Amino acid sequence: MRISQLQSLTQDELSLLLYIVNVIEPLQAPKIEIGLKELLWFKHDFLIQKVARQESKLTPDGKIIFQRLMAKLNKTTEQEIDEYASSSKSESTQSEFQF
Repeated sequence: MRISQLQSLTQDELSLLLYIVNVIEPLQAPKIEIGLKELLWFKHDFLIQKVARQESKLTPDGKIIFQRLMAKLNKTTEQEIDEYASSSKSESTQSEFQF
């Protein structure tokens, strides 16, 4: 998981992610509680698979949060760069001085 992905998550999405990796499907060895810093240890594909396997276990409200979470986790680095560039482009095209 990348830092940018972690920073983009809402409280609900982060709570669901931590619930999945700590309660529904915790690591078998070593048995540790996963927090924010430890989420960064997960390889992207491993985390996607781990989270995706849990969709059927969620409530309807949980599935809505799950869909938003998966959309954010599935973004590539290139997509994040493009989004950042397009959001900062609008700021940089504004004139610095107004007469």
